Amino acid sequence: MITKFGNVMIYVENPREVADFWVDTVGFTKVDEQAVDGTTLFIELTPTADSDAHITLFDRKVVAQSSPELDLATPSILFKSPNITEMRETLAAAGTTVGDIIEAGGMTTFNFADPEGNWFAVQQVA
Repeated sequence: MITKFGNVMIYVENPREVADFWVDTVGFTKVDEQAVDGTTLFIELTPTADSDAHITLFDRKVVAQSSPELDLATPSILFKSPNITEMRETLAAAGTTVGDIIEAGGMTTFNFADPEGNWFAVQQVA
């Protein structure tokens, strides 16, 4: 039986560049990193030190070679934040591509893209 949610694996072309975006722009913290022969294999990140959920950025080429059966598409992820207006403004000021804040289905959200064009959503929470 599954008792906790762990890591979301995201396959990217340049784990270092994407990790720097998540740390420097979004505010995540690096938890772990592994490199082999000078190639970054993965970088694990978390939004807060006490969060059970982490994202792990894997080098897409390395994973495609070692596990060609995997679907390497980026998953749809909905993050939550107590102040999405401030978060959106911070991301936009850093040059991040952001969508409009919208209200639909009782949720207030916006979306943003990482440096490789992978899109993620953020929902307003109390």
